[in-house]
Amino acid sequence: MKTSWLAAGLLVFALVIWMASGMLSKEDTSTSQEEPETSLMRVAVQGLGVETMDREIALQGQLEPIQHLLLKAQTSGSLKQFMVAKGDRVEQGAPLLTLDLAGRENTLAEAQARVKTARSEQKAAESLRQQRLQSQLQLEQSEASLETALALLAAVELDIANTTITAPFSAVVNDLPADLGSLVERGDVVAELVDDSAFNVSAQASQQSLSQLRLGQEVTVELITGEILPGRLTYISSIADTQTRSFAVEARVENTTGSIAAGVSASMHIPVEQVNATFVSPSAMSLGEDGELGVKAVDENDTVIFLPIELVSTSIDGAWVSGIPADTQVITMGQGFVNVGEVVEPVSDNGGN
Repeated sequence: MKTSWLAAGLLVFALVIWMASGMLSKEDTSTSQEEPETSLMRVAVQGLGVETMDREIALQGQLEPIQHLLLKAQTSGSLKQFMVAKGDRVEQGAPLLTLDLAGRENTLAEAQARVKTARSEQKAAESLRQQRLQSQLQLEQSEASLETALALLAAVELDIANTTITAPFSAVVNDLPADLGSLVERGDVVAELVDDSAFNVSAQASQQSLSQLRLGQEVTVELITGEILPGRLTYISSIADTQTRSFAVEARVENTTGSIAAGVSASMHIPVEQVNATFVSPSAMSLGEDGELGVKAVDENDTVIFLPIELVSTSIDGAWVSGIPADTQVITMGQGFVNVGEVVEPVSDNGGN
C-alpha cells in the first residue's frame, strides 16, 4: 500500500517538473525574440531650381477694332452701283457705292441759272447804286437774292455728291446690307466698315490690381488662337463698374499682318514686378491645414514640412510659384500619404517635373 502511494507521488512530481520546464522554455523563447523595426514611408523628392521672372497680372478680354462704323446714307435714291464687295480693303475716300441721280441734274441746272441771274441783278443794282439811281435797300435785296441762290446751288451740289458714298477712313468692308436697285432713304445703313489696322484689348481689372497699372505700360496679349502680340496700356477707367466694382482697361496692339479678327478672346498679361520663382507640376501641389496652397518637402532631417506658395503664372504643364527656397527637396510622389512632422525615407526623383 505504501509502495503504491509512493509511486503515485513520484508520478505527480515528475508531471509538475515537465510542465514547469515547458513554461520556462516558452518564456525564454518569447524574451529572446527581438521586436521588428518599423519601416519608414518612402517618398520621391526632387531639388527644384529658382529663376527670376516677371510676376504679372492676367486679365481676360477680347479684341475690339479701333474704328467700327455703320455708314449711313446722307441722301435718298435707288442703289445704282456697288464699287466694292464684302471683304474688300479700301482706302480713305474710296467710293463704295452710288445712288441714282433721279433728276438731280435738272435741279442743278436750275440752281446754276438762278445764281447766274442773281449775280447779274446784284451787279446791276450795285452799278445803279453808284450812280445814285437805286436805293441802298434795293442793293441789299439783290445781294440777299444772290446769297440765297448760292446757298441753294451748294445744297444741290452736296446732295449730288452724297449720291456717291465714300469710305471715311481706311478699312475693311465687312457688310453691304442694301440690295442693288433698292430704295435707300436718308439715314439707312449702306455699309459696315472695320478699321483693323490695330485693335483695342478691353478687359476688367480688380480694385486690388489697379494701383499697379499705369498708362503706357507694356503688355503682352495672348490670343485664344495662340498668337502672342506686344502692346501698351492706353486706357484705365477712373470709375468702377457699379455691379462688379472692377475697372475697365484697354491696351492697343497693332495688326501688322492683317490676319487678326475683331472679337477674338484674348488674355492681357501685365508685368508688375520681378520675383524668384520655381516651376512645379500640379501633382506636387497640395493644400495645408488652413486651406492654403503649398507643397510638401523634406528638411535636412528627412522630416516632412509644408511650404506655402503664391502663384506667379500658370500653364497646362504646371505653374511658376514663389515661396520655395533654392534646392528645396520637394516631394513629387507620395505627398498624399505623409503628414507634416513625419520622418520619411526620401528617394531621388530623376524624372523631373
